[in-house]
Amino acid sequence: MNSIMKQHNIAPIAASIPAWCYIQLTGRTNRLKCDHPDFVDRFRAQKGPQIFALWHSRIMLPVFYFRRHGIAVIISNSRDGEYFTQVMNRFGFHAARGSTSRNGSSGLLGLAHWLQQGGSVVVTPDGPRGPRECVQPGIIHLAKMSGIPVVPVSISCTRNYRFHSWDRFMLPLPFGTTHLAIGNPIEVPKEIDGEGLEEKRLAVEDEMRRVTRLADQVCKVEILDPAD
Repeated sequence: MNSIMKQHNIAPIAASIPAWCYIQLTGRTNRLKCDHPDFVDRFRAQKGPQIFALWHSRIMLPVFYFRRHGIAVIISNSRDGEYFTQVMNRFGFHAARGSTSRNGSSGLLGLAHWLQQGGSVVVTPDGPRGPRECVQPGIIHLAKMSGIPVVPVSISCTRNYRFHSWDRFMLPLPFGTTHLAIGNPIEVPKEIDGEGLEEKRLAVEDEMRRVTRLADQVCKVEILDPAD
């Protein structure tokens, strides 16, 4: 029994090594451009917490570009989640276990606590199951609780492969150009409720879709419509 449990714990660690190597390869061989040229430097110098919104399909290269800067992410409690946790740990991210579909409240509370400690967070508001590029309300409640604006972010790559998954995941390929698009911060006042929260959710969704189209246009990537 102990040997089986040991193998169960070691398997995700071993499986994370190829992913770590591939992200390192693509991150180091892709040229990074940004519509705000000083954004990366400003982000690395930023001492206050921030909430970044990023589509589930675009998560790979930001893991490399924003590594080891005290960022937390929600990762599900599934076996696949343990694998992703190990990948994120290798790049210095903190995992708040939970999801929007299972133990979601515990995951959001973990992110809220991380923000209170001065760390930043990345939320994939259409994950883990979609619909693709449709913002779920969790990130809006997190911004309301914390008083920290949501910063929409998107990324695209000139060389990539799109999977036929629910999110049409974008796998960056080596030796291309990556474009990082930064949206306008959206504040969610603590006093708003009901229709006000829905308006903010739509505002975040619209801004995220805008910067995604911008990044794809710059990289000459086919622009896909969001899921219904």
